[in-house]
Amino acid sequence: MIDHYTLGYLTFAFMNLTMLSGALIFLGRKKKFWTYAHVALAVITYILMTLTIWVVR
Repeated sequence: MIDHYTLGYLTFAFMNLTMLSGALIFLGRKKKFWTYAHVALAVITYILMTLTIWVVR
């Protein structure tokens, strides 16, 4: 299994990508694509955060 350091770094990276895609919903031209990308990244980030907390506890 992946250790909690790697999960933490992955979660941090996905949080940054989620925030960036959220900003691109408003700034970009392809709003529908960025909305779908934002939702997908948010779900992945939530799962990674849950796994990180579960591994640490």
